[in-house]
Parts: sequence; C-alpha cells; structure tokens
Amino acid sequence: MLMSLKRIFPGKPWIIFIAIVGMIYGFITSVFFKEIKPLLLKDKYTQMNHPKIIDFEWMKNKDKIPLEAILLGSAKVGFVAVLETLISARIADNMTGTRFN
Repeated sequence: MLMSLKRIFPGKPWIIFIAIVGMIYGFITSVFFKEIKPLLLKDKYTQMNHPKIIDFEWMKNKDKIPLEAILLGSAKVGFVAVLETLISARIADNMTGTRFN
C-alpha cells in the first residue's frame, strides 16, 4: 500500500497516513470485532503485563552495581552510537553527492 501510494502520489508523507489508519484499525478491531482482532504483543506474551517488569526497586541499591558493568554498558552504547552516525553520514552522502570525512 505504501509503495503504491508513493508511486501514484509522490512527495506526500504516506507513512504517517498508513500509521494512523493502522492504529484506527487496531483500536476498532480490538474493541468492537473481537473475532478478527489482530494478535497483539500483550496477548502473545502475557508475562509482559506482570508488574515486576516495571518495578525499579533494584535502583535503590546503586552501590551494588559493579563498575565493570557500567563501563561495559557504556562502551556498548558508544559503539552503537558511532555505527549509527557513520550509517547516517553515508546515507546523507548518497543523497547529496558529497563525501564525509
């Protein structure tokens, strides 16, 4: 649907329209038409509704988090951030016809 709309009517933000239609469809089917309701993540993985998932009691014991775990987590996040930056620069180069340093 998205590809067809982009081809027939180029230059419009069709992804926003399709997202809104999808949300309306999901709401209507989950409330009024239970027999054709799409499978939702909360239906498939019922343990996600458990309150323990959103419990932040572990944050009270900040002294027990080892420094190695903090440094390793920071390094992982930094690595992903660098990769995302390089990918974004490459995409921008392809769109503008320039080269990044």
